[in-house]
Amino acid sequence: MSDYDYETIIKERCADLELVMGKVLQDAMVNVVDPEINVVYLKTEESWFEIHGEFGSEILGIHKIASEVLEKEEIGLRTSHIPRLDQFIGLTIARARQIGEAWNGHGFEFSFKELADKTLIVQSIYTGTEPKDFYDCLRIGVGDYVHRIDISEM
Repeated sequence: MSDYDYETIIKERCADLELVMGKVLQDAMVNVVDPEINVVYLKTEESWFEIHGEFGSEILGIHKIASEVLEKEEIGLRTSHIPRLDQFIGLTIARARQIGEAWNGHGFEFSFKELADKTLIVQSIYTGTEPKDFYDCLRIGVGDYVHRIDISEM
């Protein structure tokens, strides 16, 4: 751990999180520094957002960026789509929230208006269970939730 004022830093670096709420997710891509996921890009009808590690990825930040930033990337070489994110394309982001804390899985969870039982999770690799030889990177997950059980099928 360090002597950073994480509370203040997180507040500053996550200020754009609320800007994605109510927006339709039109595209989602990742930037890879082989083999690690370095940046996640989310495109809404109005803007591109990038999610990346801050201070060595012990926390994540989300920032609205100009589309020209992404267009400079060599799409298909370092930045590309991954099938896991396709299920969220075309859906409205109902809520976006922070999860975890510095050095303990800090990241974001996105809920979608049309999909009550799944969320998109983008999180720091530092969760206490990080794979060997992976540092300063992100992990992507899909929360798959059960909110109803038919007891006749048990």
